[in-house]
Amino acid sequence: MLKPEIARLEHHLRALVGERNPLTSLDQLHRCGRYIEASLQDSGLRMEREEVPFNGTLSHNILGFKAGSDPSRGTFVLAAHYDSVQGTPGADDNASAVAALLETARCLEPVRLGATLLFASFTLEEYGFVGCRHFLAGAHRRKDRFRGMVSMEMIGFRNGEPGSQSFPPYVDASRYPDRGNFLAAVGNEPSRALTESLAQGMQTAHPRLPVHTLIVPGRGDAFTEVRLSDHSPFWEVGVPAVMLTDTAFFRNPHYHQPTDTLETLDLEFLQDGTRAMAGFLERHLT
Repeated sequence: MLKPEIARLEHHLRALVGERNPLTSLDQLHRCGRYIEASLQDSGLRMEREEVPFNGTLSHNILGFKAGSDPSRGTFVLAAHYDSVQGTPGADDNASAVAALLETARCLEPVRLGATLLFASFTLEEYGFVGCRHFLAGAHRRKDRFRGMVSMEMIGFRNGEPGSQSFPPYVDASRYPDRGNFLAAVGNEPSRALTESLAQGMQTAHPRLPVHTLIVPGRGDAFTEVRLSDHSPFWEVGVPAVMLTDTAFFRNPHYHQPTDTLETLDLEFLQDGTRAMAGFLERHLT
């Protein structure tokens, strides 16, 4: 029998996995958005659905707010995009992170936080962070204040074989394992404190999960490989933001392929990441 957390994650994944693309599978994108909205609402969140126009289509950012007791502390964003590229079921990219987002919201339902926590499932990340940029434009008009952000981007694939992990050319690979059995917390210089706090907090909450950090120089503009998620627009507007990832194509051969299926995921690894994220947020935001 599956552990309850793994059973819930698998249930979410079975509901989400399948091509979710605005140009070729818009109905599936909409269906997944409704599923995410209902799941977050079941965890007691105040829900908003934000329309995002794109190339003659309309999809939605799904936003769930867990109000904090101290509004002066601003809002922390935990995000995971739910669209996929054409031709892939997108299990790791990025149904894995959406499933973790939904389970994290459930874990934190009874927890009283000081700062407000926004669970954001952005649309159209695969088209240049369209949904996230749309959200930030509205936030700028409303003068919203963000204390930080984590973008969960592909967190369900693990490979413990020697040599299974590679790195960008500017990374000193000798500082990291050569086995793809860890999560990476990636930040830029202004996000250093949050990046280190995330890694330490996750490992404190769940010690058996290795979490390694990478800090890129400056704002990170020149480092394309680590800008491919919704943390990037937050970097551009000066908000501390971190990408939490299984390193995508530096480990997972199914990236953007028809083979990115549920069967390739390691649900125990995904469970560990979810538990660690919930533990970090509880400590960081209370």
